[in-house]
Amino acid sequence: MEQLLHPTILIISAIVLMFVAFALLTFGFVPEEVEEDEIYGYRLTKRKRLLQEDGLYALTLPLIKIFAHYFRMIPESDNFIERIRKKLRDQLPRSGYMGAFTPNEFLGACCTTALGIFFSIILLTTLASNTPNIPIALIVGAGGLYFPFLNLRGAITERLIEIDRRLPYTIDLLVLSMRAGLDFMTALDRVVTRGQEQNPDDPMIQELGVVLQEMRVGTPKADALLNLCERVDSDYLNSMVGAIIQSEKRGSPLARVLEIQVDTIRNKRTQKIEKQASQAAVKILMPLMFIFGAVVVVVMGAMILKVKNQGG
Repeated sequence: MEQLLHPTILIISAIVLMFVAFALLTFGFVPEEVEEDEIYGYRLTKRKRLLQEDGLYALTLPLIKIFAHYFRMIPESDNFIERIRKKLRDQLPRSGYMGAFTPNEFLGACCTTALGIFFSIILLTTLASNTPNIPIALIVGAGGLYFPFLNLRGAITERLIEIDRRLPYTIDLLVLSMRAGLDFMTALDRVVTRGQEQNPDDPMIQELGVVLQEMRVGTPKADALLNLCERVDSDYLNSMVGAIIQSEKRGSPLARVLEIQVDTIRNKRTQKIEKQASQAAVKILMPLMFIFGAVVVVVMGAMILKVKNQGG
């Protein structure tokens, strides 16, 4: 009986009961049918795959949808939440739809992350000192609201790097198809179709698929390619699209123009890698100086102590 009344066990039980009470309170305010944002295409496919492969994602998604339901109720006027949603509408596609979230669901993920961090800090401080440190939990939990935004920024950067890496190979396939006698749209269709079969998560194939869809619904080729440049902030892609538009105006063979652009992109990437490699020696010099200083301090300290002990 005394073991069951141990302060640590009582505190942990209280935290668990608080969490259960909060969950019941949250679900109590939710209507029977939670209104959700419509998702389709690659985002829907990605969500189904994440639900099958990621247990934590499947466990937290219902709570994320609950928070998203209330964010959806905030009117689309000039307010802070709407400005964030507008920014997320641009950033989520650039990240490859991180978590397959809509803007409202992403904000719900921020709240869910903050809530999870809050209860984790409460539990850790309770186990460490038998007393929950609520102020620290509130501060760290509030900081957890920004963690998904950090992940989003990293996902955008990684996706841009992957697009730059995959661009020459994808254009090579496009040029081979055009050399075989296909026009640009048919060659693009073949490259996108095969790319989706081999690797549906390839960001370059995803972006070209959007270009293909826009062209099919009547968008001019130049406008579809310019929209691609707006979605993907890549210098290599901008130069390639500019060359394609100029070749259309001048009547130059598009396959030849693309071949020149691919060679130019590869040369630029090689020069960039060589420049980074040359800067690596300079960047590593400062950490080496600190390591050398630490080694000198350890060696000299040991020698001084040895001499002092011998003299004593």
